[in-house]
Amino acid sequence: MEERLIRVEEGLKSVSVDLFEIKEALKDIAVSLKTLAVLEERHNAVTDAIKRAFKLIRKNGERIESVEKALPNLVMASGWVFKAVIYVMAVLGIGAVGTIISGVLKA
Repeated sequence: MEERLIRVEEGLKSVSVDLFEIKEALKDIAVSLKTLAVLEERHNAVTDAIKRAFKLIRKNGERIESVEKALPNLVMASGWVFKAVIYVMAVLGIGAVGTIISGVLKA
């Protein structure tokens, strides 16, 4: 009977040690689960930010594409404006030279 009681006590000690180890493991799991939840929330925030960034990139890409399509017309129009300014300056220059020459001839 004494021997049997010793074996039961040893078994109980072994179960007690195992139970303590299980409790410690559960504490570690709880800490890890909290960390995982924080990381998952950050991951979701980053994923949402990436989605918003790609949406803006697509939108800007469309705007750039429309500007690129209009660019040849803008270059042509600016060429015309530049030529018109040169023409007006030439006409004014010729008029000024004409006025000077007529003033010199009258004198």
